[in-house]
Amino acid sequence: MTERKYRRGDTLFKIHDTANEMFLTVTGKFLVKEINVEIPPGRLMGELGFLTPNNRRTGTVECIEDGQVLTITYERLLEIYFQSNQQFGYYILLLTSQRLLENNQRLQENISRLEATLAQEKAARETAAAHGIA
Repeated sequence: MTERKYRRGDTLFKIHDTANEMFLTVTGKFLVKEINVEIPPGRLMGELGFLTPNNRRTGTVECIEDGQVLTITYERLLEIYFQSNQQFGYYILLLTSQRLLENNQRLQENISRLEATLAQEKAARETAAAHGIA
């Protein structure tokens, strides 16, 4: 793995960029901007780009607290995958499945909040109309 350091405000990668490596956070904090999720030390990021068609990034990650990461290229990741036992492949499968399920849960929560807000606004408009308030 290769060590890299980032300063607050640095962008590690942007959504739809070509993805060719995965990151392990060592120190600092990072933010997946599209879903407003902080990634603390000890977490993997960039693994979904390994599995997407054409290896494209699924989000933008920005450094929000100076930090250090270790990177591994997807090429090296594939070597490890094919040379190791099945536990490594199963770990990657679990990791990506968990990430996708978490993202889906966040999306469902956002939809529910939006629906509740729209229902409240509709009720307020109906109440105002019933009282002759424009």
